[in-house]
Amino acid sequence: MKEDKFNVVERLFAAWNRRDVEAVLAEYDDNFTREDLGSNRLYTKKDLMNTVEAYFNAFPDLRLEVDKRIEKEEQVVICWNATGHHKGKIMKIPATGKCISFKGVSVLELKNGRINKVWYIWDEAAMLRQMGMLTELRQAI
Repeated sequence: MKEDKFNVVERLFAAWNRRDVEAVLAEYDDNFTREDLGSNRLYTKKDLMNTVEAYFNAFPDLRLEVDKRIEKEEQVVICWNATGHHKGKIMKIPATGKCISFKGVSVLELKNGRINKVWYIWDEAAMLRQMGMLTELRQAI
């Protein structure tokens, strides 16, 4: 099973970096659920497709990299980093042209070699701050 987990993560990140919506979706079970812990929202596969397309449109050079991966039984925890230039509308925010970089953590639960459930949290505030939508709230100590 370890090889399957490794391959799923490799294929998923490669698909994101190729901007291949179909290949991203192919890694997910048809009945998968995704829980965005930051927004307390559940996603379906159709919601996932819309989200992936929105990020591809907003960040045409979006690049995801795995910083760390922890595997246990049917689960994989991935610490990742995303970078790109904000060239299209996202979250009702028009393109700023600014370079963004933010981190996140995804917990993938696999079933039959596909992603069945995802718990997901990411630094949305960092992305928005870099786009000029949030002010820096803390001063350097």
